[in-house]
Amino acid sequence: MGAANRVENEVAMMTLAAAALDPNFEPNVVPRLYGWAGTTSKKGEPQQGWILQKLMPGVPLDEKLDNMELEEKKEIFAQIAKLLKSLQDFPLPASVTEFGGLTFDNDSNIISAPMTTTSTGPWPSYEAAFEARLKQALKKTDENSYIRGWHENGVRDRLEAFIERGLPEYFKQLESRDDKAIIHADFSRITGLIDFDFSCVLHPSYEFLCSFSGFGGKFGGWPDIEAREERALKEAKLHGFPDPLPNN
Repeated sequence: MGAANRVENEVAMMTLAAAALDPNFEPNVVPRLYGWAGTTSKKGEPQQGWILQKLMPGVPLDEKLDNMELEEKKEIFAQIAKLLKSLQDFPLPASVTEFGGLTFDNDSNIISAPMTTTSTGPWPSYEAAFEARLKQALKKTDENSYIRGWHENGVRDRLEAFIERGLPEYFKQLESRDDKAIIHADFSRITGLIDFDFSCVLHPSYEFLCSFSGFGGKFGGWPDIEAREERALKEAKLHGFPDPLPNN
């Protein structure tokens, strides 16, 4: 996690999320902020940042979901859908001009900043965000004595070609590529929307790359250990659901 704006990013994201959700949810789901201090003092000296916020006890949703009745699951997923739409429909401040993380300027305006999970950015486009993260990953492989940068058998050349030519082709097909939204990136609790440590401003699709891992909504990898139902669900989410839906 990038320490330079880690606290500032979380506070800024919580501020925006509260503005987006508080009018639509009762009780409030975003913890109230009582105080905070960033990682840099007014004198420009590094310091330990902190956030004091309301305690919102609860349990991870994936720990309870399997034992819930279908109607209860439907009710919870409806709430999640409403919450997610409220975040994605919320108009961002004009001062947030790029994709990535957030911080505050000297006038307390929320502005774009590096993304804390990568310590890079901000970026002028969603495509640029992915390009930078892929290049960062390749750089790390060059520094890893076990992976050795994937140079053997032309793999590295293919990866470089994908970043240079393949990635732009995919983004040309994304008509909403300029959309920016509040991304929580870690939906998991029942009693409130907490833990904004991974939050950022990116395209709405990014939420589904990072969140919902405990209840069937995350576009993750495709490991062999996944159950057949999980693989079928991911295939359907990527390529469309069958009509009519199967009974099980």
